[in-house]
Amino acid sequence: MKGGNSWFVPRVTDVDAVRERIMSNLGSSSGTGQHIRALREARRQKLREQSPQHHCPSCMSVVFADEPQCLECALKAPEDGWPSLEEANDPWLGRVIDKRYLVAKPLGRGSSAAVYRAESLSISRHFAIKIISTDKGQADQIIERLNREVEALSRLRNPHIVSFYEILDLKGSYVAAIMDLISGMTLEDLVIRQGPLSVQRACALLRQIANGLYEAHQAGMIHRDLKPENMMVERLPAGDDFMHILDFGIVRLTDDSGVSMTHGFIGTPLYASPEQAMAKTVDRRSDIYSLGAILFFMLTGKPPFISNNVYSVLRMHVRQKPPRLSEAHPGRVFPEELERLVARMLAKEPSERPNDLSEVIAALDTFANSQLSSEATSSSQVGSGRMTPPSGVFGATKATVASSAEAAATSDASVAAPPAEAAEPHGFGREEHTSAATLQAFGKRQPAHTPVFSRIDTPQHHEGLKAIPAQVRYAPHESSSATAVPGALHTLRVSPAEVVASAHSGGSFVILEGAPHEAMLFDAGASSPRPLAVATASRVTALALGEDAIFAGHRDGSISRTSLDKAQTRTLFQDVRRASIASIAVSPGTKSVIAGSTSGRVYAHQPGRSSSSEWTRVRNGEAVRCVALGAGGDTAAISRRDNSVEILSLGSPRQPTAQFRTEAPVTAMALSPDNYLLAAALANHTLALFQIPTGRKLMTLPTRHLDVLALLFADGSTPTAICAVDRRVETLCFEQISAGAAAR
Repeated sequence: MKGGNSWFVPRVTDVDAVRERIMSNLGSSSGTGQHIRALREARRQKLREQSPQHHCPSCMSVVFADEPQCLECALKAPEDGWPSLEEANDPWLGRVIDKRYLVAKPLGRGSSAAVYRAESLSISRHFAIKIISTDKGQADQIIERLNREVEALSRLRNPHIVSFYEILDLKGSYVAAIMDLISGMTLEDLVIRQGPLSVQRACALLRQIANGLYEAHQAGMIHRDLKPENMMVERLPAGDDFMHILDFGIVRLTDDSGVSMTHGFIGTPLYASPEQAMAKTVDRRSDIYSLGAILFFMLTGKPPFISNNVYSVLRMHVRQKPPRLSEAHPGRVFPEELERLVARMLAKEPSERPNDLSEVIAALDTFANSQLSSEATSSSQVGSGRMTPPSGVFGATKATVASSAEAAATSDASVAAPPAEAAEPHGFGREEHTSAATLQAFGKRQPAHTPVFSRIDTPQHHEGLKAIPAQVRYAPHESSSATAVPGALHTLRVSPAEVVASAHSGGSFVILEGAPHEAMLFDAGASSPRPLAVATASRVTALALGEDAIFAGHRDGSISRTSLDKAQTRTLFQDVRRASIASIAVSPGTKSVIAGSTSGRVYAHQPGRSSSSEWTRVRNGEAVRCVALGAGGDTAAISRRDNSVEILSLGSPRQPTAQFRTEAPVTAMALSPDNYLLAAALANHTLALFQIPTGRKLMTLPTRHLDVLALLFADGSTPTAICAVDRRVETLCFEQISAGAAAR
C-alpha cells in the first residue's frame, strides 16, 4: 500500500566494496581508510572555496568536473565528463542553504519532503537536511510545529533519538530542518534483506528502542508514528548494532496547548494502535502497541495485519485478535514468555498493555536472564568454554549516511514476508552481542549473593583459579583458563590494597605497587610487562591507561600524563584545593579524561570540545571514590563517599541521567560500551552488575578469594576483572570468577 506517496529508497552500498574499488582505481593497496579520509577532507576544503557544478549519475552526489571518480560510489568519470547539475532535475542539489550547508546528495523523497546529505561549510561535519514543502499560508504553522519539536527534543539526552539542531525558513513555501546524519539502513530494509531476526537480536534491538522512547515518554512526548522505516540500524566500528529512532515530526507534547495534532488519524496503518485507527486520544501506550507490532515484524518478517486496503488494516487493528508469533511464522519456535509479551503489547485496550516501557524493559531483562536458548549458548561459548565477548551498542557518534525513512512522509507501504534464505548485506551477518546478550549468556538468575552464571564444568574454569603459577596472566584473547603469557613473570611485592591499577577494553592494564612512581604496563600484545616511570614529585593515587599514555592523579591534586613512547611526564592540571585525586579514567578512542578528587569535585577534559589545556569542573558533591568513562567519552559514572552513583552525560552534566546507591563503597568501576551496564567492585568483597537506566542490581558475585584491582569490559561487553590471587595477578571474566567461586 503505497498510498498517495511516491518515494525512493537509496541503494545500500557495500562500504568495503566501494573502498576496494576506489583504491583499485587509484592504484593503491595500502592505507585504504586513511587515504579515503584524506581524499574526502581535500574535497571538503575545496567545497569551501567553490561550489560543484556536476553530479554523479549513479548516486546523484555532487562532484567537481575534474574528479576522476565519485568518492561516494566509486563510479569512474564518464568519457564525456560528469553531467551538469541542471541535468539532475533536482532544485536543491548543489545549492548552499543559509550560506552554511551545501546540499550534497539526495537520500530520500516523499510527497511533501525530501532529505539530503548536507556538508557544513564552517565545520568538518555532515548533516541531514530535511526540506519540507508547505502550502500557502501554512509555512508559519509548520515552522511553529517544527520549532516545538526541536524544543521538545532538546529536553532529551538519549543517544537513540536523532537530534534536530535548527529550523530554517527558506522562503517560497519551503522549510528546512537540520538533523543528525546516521550511517546504516532502516530496520525495514534489514529485515526484508536478511529475513526475520533471531530472538536474541530482535530483543536487543527492541531494548534500545524502548530505552529511547521511555525517556521521551517521561518527558511527556509521544512519537505516534513508530514503524520500521523510522528505525535506523547503524553498524558501529566494532561491528555492533546501534538503533536510532527517527522522525519525531508528529510528536505531541502532552502538556502542550499550542498547535494541536490530536485530531484525525496520524501514523502508519500497518503499525497503528486501535485508538489511533479510531482517531481517539492517544498516550504512551499507543507507542507501546506500535512497538509490539515492530517486534512482531522483526521476529516474523511481516506486520501483525496485512491487507491491500488501508481501512481493512485499521479495522483489523481495532477488531481482530493479532496472531501468535508461531502462527505468523510456523517454521520457528518462540519462547512462551515472548509470545505473552507481544500479546500484551498488542492488546486492544490500552489498560491491558504494559503501563509504560519500563515494564517492557524489565520483561526483556527477565527474559534474557531466564532463557538459555541454543543460539545464545552457541554464540557465547567457543572451544574451551570461554565466553565470546559481546560488543557494546550505546556509545556511537552520529555520522555518514541517512535513510530514506527520514524523508518519507507518512507512507502506507505494505511489507511482504521475505524469503527464508534472504541474502544478507555486508557487515550485518554475524550474530549480535549486546548487554542483553551478555546477561543472557550468564544464565538463569540464582538467589541474591550466589553465583549467577550457569556453571560449566570444564577443567579450564577451575584451573583459572586453582593452579595459578607465579606469573601475570593478561591474555583476554586466549582461552578461558587465562593461560599465562610466556615470560610474563611478576608477583606483587606489596599487599593488593596498596596497588593502584587501571585497564582498558583491549585487555592491557597498568599497575603501580608500593613505589611512589614506578608503574608496570602489561600490554595484551607483549610477552612481558614494561616498567614505566611516572616522574612527578607527588605520590600517585590514581591511574588511567589510554592508548598512548598513562594519566596519573596525585596526592597534591595534580594530574599528569606520561607518554608510552617517550616515557616523558608532564603535569596537566591541579585541583584548586590541592585535594588528592581519588580516581581518574580515560576513553582511549576519544582521549577524553575525567577525574574525581576527595574534595568532591569532578573535572573533565574533552579534546574534541576544548583546547588542549582546558579542564572543566563538571560536578560537586561528596568526596569521590571512583570514576569511570564510557567508550564514547561522553558518559561518565561517579561513585561517592555516601555510596551514591551518578551517571552523567558530559555534554550536559548538571542533571544526572541516572542515580542509585550501592550497599558498600565502590573500589573499581567500568561502563559497558553501550552504557547500559555498570560493573562495580564493592568493599564488601563482591562484584556487582547494575542496569544503568534503573539502577537495579542484576547480579552479585562473591570475591573473598581474590582482590579486584581494576574492571573492564573486554573485547566489547564481557565484564572482566584484573584480580590479585595470593599476590599474583590474573585477568578473569565474571563467568570464570563465578565458576571458580562455585567450585570452592
